Amino acid sequence: MYLEAFSNVKGLDVAYAIASKGGVASFSDIEARCQVKGSTLIYHLHRLVELGVLEALARGTYGLRYRTPICYLLDTETPIAYVGLLGRRNERTVPETEIAVKLLEKEEHKVGLKYVVSSPEALIEWKAMKLDCQWILCYEDEIIDIDSVKAKVIPQLQALLKEYVVVLDCTSATKPASIAFYEMAQEYLVPLIYVYEKTQSLKWLISKETIKRRLQLLKP
Repeated sequence: MYLEAFSNVKGLDVAYAIASKGGVASFSDIEARCQVKGSTLIYHLHRLVELGVLEALARGTYGLRYRTPICYLLDTETPIAYVGLLGRRNERTVPETEIAVKLLEKEEHKVGLKYVVSSPEALIEWKAMKLDCQWILCYEDEIIDIDSVKAKVIPQLQALLKEYVVVLDCTSATKPASIAFYEMAQEYLVPLIYVYEKTQSLKWLISKETIKRRLQLLKP
């Protein structure tokens, strides 16, 4: 939907104007913050609503359907939600989730909310550490199936996207789970990271620049 919505630069201008107000703005605020005015603005607002980028919240008020990726591209102060994978503990003393969040914060991405997708077995192994996160549990036959992981995660992901800039982390757990995260990141244009555990370094698999190129806002 985003590619079609922003094929016209005026559509992007309107979305950015709303993002600059935190994701919800009145018609007058939008008009004051972008180059699109009057009946032309009405046309583009209706078009973006039809394409699913915006929602008409009340008379003369519009909001972004999802804060990600628009607020992320614009560097607004929208809070960040981390959604990652966490596998079995084995010999680890520090969960990959904790490493990832620290690396994000080193890059000045302040994480306000953390969700971890894992199995009940892994939860038991990590329970003693009392991790500061919300758990999305996938049973043994689900964590090894791409579609099952997506079915468990997408409802929560969609809810988070409405209020947060979401960063997905595909580092841990099973390969099917990592693939599921990659597919969701592609579908919803969500930034995606991978953490090299040994070197404790972070790789942006889907970065801000990647998303801009997908939207044809940057040349390849």
